[in-house]
Amino acid sequence: MKWIRFSNEKTDFLVKNILKGFFFLAVLVLIFYLLRKGTTEEDRMLWFGSIYNNPMLVLAVFVGSEIIFGIIPPEIFMLWSMETGYLGPYFLSIGTLSLISYAAGFLNFTIGKFLKGKVSWLNGDNKYLKKYHKMFDQYGGYLVIVASVTPIPFSAVSLLAGAGGLDKTKYLLNSLFRILRYFVYAYILWQIEV
Repeated sequence: MKWIRFSNEKTDFLVKNILKGFFFLAVLVLIFYLLRKGTTEEDRMLWFGSIYNNPMLVLAVFVGSEIIFGIIPPEIFMLWSMETGYLGPYFLSIGTLSLISYAAGFLNFTIGKFLKGKVSWLNGDNKYLKKYHKMFDQYGGYLVIVASVTPIPFSAVSLLAGAGGLDKTKYLLNSLFRILRYFVYAYILWQIEV
């Protein structure tokens, strides 16, 4: 199948990463489905109950993950929220999770601004950040939009955006797409669940 070419490199980059995001979402939904169909509620509670039924622990892990380079996909927390209802009605809880993610990104942006020029690992010397540093050099503030809606680590890009000197207002506006992503993915998960 021939890859569809869009009008420019930035659009191609965005579409490619959105497709990756939907692929990962599909894999996660498949795993979730298999867990629900292949195990009993009692088994799942035995395996995950001590974490699953502890909203403060789950939120602490979520906040930590959102600050430390998105270690755990946020869709897992969306599924947790849908299953438990601990944060209130589903879409209200998605709003809460999305605002936490947005704030964590801004925290990383601020840390990046503060550390700019003070630590070498923010200048592309770090193995993990090197490829995102290269992307930021190539796409600038547009990378914040792409990272907001795709699997590219939002927190890492936020850190680099701060260190790279991106204007705070531009960062805050571009990263609003993060909230949109949460609601789009949450809606997809909700539709699958219904």
